[in-house]
Amino acid sequence: MITQTAVDSGPALNARHFADPDTRAEKLVYFILAVLGFSFWFFTVVPFASHRETYWWLAMVHSHDFSYAFGVISSTYRPLAQGTTWLAFKILDPNVFPTSVVHQAVLQGCIYGMFVLAWWLMYSAAPLRRIFAVIAFIVGGVFFSGYVHLFHIYGIFYIPVMLTSGALLRLYASNKVDKREVWFGLVAVLLAFWHPFATALFMGFYFGFCLDTFRQRSKAQLVQSLALLLACAFAIGALVVLFPRAPMPLHTRLFGFLVSYRTNEVNLIASAVAFVLTQLVVFTMAISTKLKLAGYLLVSALGAIFLLKGLPLILLWICAVLLKLLLMRRWSLFFLALTAALLPFGGGIGTPMYALFAIIVATYVTPLGLSGVETALSSLRIQYVVGAMIVLTVVMLMVRAGIKVPVITRVAKPLLAEREKTYQLENILAWLHNSDYCSDGIAFAEDAGDPIEGVESAITRKNRPPSWIGDVRLFWNTNLRCGTAAQSESKSNMAVVTFGGLPVADSKAVFKVAGKYTDDAVVWVADTKK
Repeated sequence: MITQTAVDSGPALNARHFADPDTRAEKLVYFILAVLGFSFWFFTVVPFASHRETYWWLAMVHSHDFSYAFGVISSTYRPLAQGTTWLAFKILDPNVFPTSVVHQAVLQGCIYGMFVLAWWLMYSAAPLRRIFAVIAFIVGGVFFSGYVHLFHIYGIFYIPVMLTSGALLRLYASNKVDKREVWFGLVAVLLAFWHPFATALFMGFYFGFCLDTFRQRSKAQLVQSLALLLACAFAIGALVVLFPRAPMPLHTRLFGFLVSYRTNEVNLIASAVAFVLTQLVVFTMAISTKLKLAGYLLVSALGAIFLLKGLPLILLWICAVLLKLLLMRRWSLFFLALTAALLPFGGGIGTPMYALFAIIVATYVTPLGLSGVETALSSLRIQYVVGAMIVLTVVMLMVRAGIKVPVITRVAKPLLAEREKTYQLENILAWLHNSDYCSDGIAFAEDAGDPIEGVESAITRKNRPPSWIGDVRLFWNTNLRCGTAAQSESKSNMAVVTFGGLPVADSKAVFKVAGKYTDDAVVWVADTKK
């Protein structure tokens, strides 16, 4: 049997005797605190109406049978995720528009529930659960952008990636990787057909685990390890070779890598939190006081440079976590963190979701070594934690009810505005379908492409449509438009939708949906009198 006794020794993981909350109630309270950061924003605005790729899925499910879900319909062939997502959109029912608020809420809530389950696996694996919960609460609340797929039904694609992250950390903490590695490896191979990110995370972790336990492995076990790694690599490679994506230049991938982190760090508050977390990681490193002082100064200098150059300070935090794991010689966690950090490079389009998994692993690693803080938190009366959570819940309900709460409402406004725009767009499309302009084409005055196509637009989202025009146009032509899509798409029979901004030239406004947190959404058609 392979053990990790030598690898896992040290104060960070041997603090379990005081790290576990004393009672089930306390354990539950700190877990709720751990997920409260991102849950606060989720429950403040859930449910969204149709958002981003939702329109594409609605069009496909409406116009094709179930077998179409297993074709090459996305940038990466993921038949298991495609089939499951297809069924979810069947539940939403593309024949009903505007979409059912109840169905949207249930489906988005199910995705949220799976994310929470993944966090439970991580929380239960954390050696210092109280300080882990505090850091997870802060990180989830500040770096919420990566959770945007909670509001898309096709967030189903990322559920196994989240669960894989949690399960790997849970197995590592329990020292039972060797007892589960074959079964986990086989599942990871299968998950390549759901989302290759899950397989990649397993490969990174398992490669590190093999290094951790290399001297303890027999030749047969080494061959087994190599076979599992090759099986995972072959599964991912086969998908890439048989179903290649459109070629993407290296500089585009590098830019997309930076943008994924930049879209998680949306303001100076987030930059400040990333800076503090980086310094905290330096503090927890097992190095001399002089080296720590040098580390503080280096992080401060690099932080200033990153701010001046517009680079995300989250990258400093991730790099500090990798260095910490390198010094600790925790190869399983090191290669898991490294793989997670590189996922945005593989995606290349800059979506904040791609960076979420690196942020999660960094959240798990950052508290290691803070035994003193954990001890201090153990003396904190749980009633104070519960009281703070109740206050936050009341604040969340007030914001959701439309009551203006100083600071919080202002911070929440971009998210509230984005939710509002999803309903504005659904109402506009429903109105157009029943109007004299039902045969017109549809266009947006502003673009809503991938984040790499407009970083500031993706962050501020001012006047930015809630979906890409190509997806909305496909849904309009397939589900709602009168006549045929082959009709002329000239300006004279085009309905242009704006979400604030300047009026459309030579056009008149024919319909408006007022906004509370965002500008009015307006439909413009050509003014024949001009």
